[in-house]
Amino acid sequence: MDSKKRKASDASGNAKKRHAISMETKVAIIKKLDSGEKMVNVARAYSMNRSTIGTIYKCKDRVMEHVKSAVPMQSTIISKKRWQRHVGLSFMLIQEKTKSIFEDLKAKAGENAEEETFAASHGWFQRFKKRANLHRVSALGETASADKVAVENFQLS
Repeated sequence: MDSKKRKASDASGNAKKRHAISMETKVAIIKKLDSGEKMVNVARAYSMNRSTIGTIYKCKDRVMEHVKSAVPMQSTIISKKRWQRHVGLSFMLIQEKTKSIFEDLKAKAGENAEEETFAASHGWFQRFKKRANLHRVSALGETASADKVAVENFQLS
């Protein structure tokens, strides 16, 4: 006996692919629902299932908290413009910026963060590059001008 439920598949029989919903879309959905629009109408407007819209609305506190704490879009745009102009990001530049951000956050936290420390070490930088998916970060200064052949000869001996 056939079940009455349809399977989530397309005409060729392949399973339906999942797709990510951007935070901007989620915020827009939440705002529409908060303004009194019906969930079914919002689902139709975004071509999504009503249950997906319901799940987004159910998790609206987490979504809004994430949006508040997210990095502003302006900093992402600046990084992209630098990349387009082929202006390299260096370890020193990123290190200085992260230290200044840490100091700002520490000042905002007040007395609770007095004993907090942060050292933008080389290991931290490598993990940051991996997390941020940065590939073309160049080493400038003393690291870039080091005699690489002499270092390789020293390591081999």
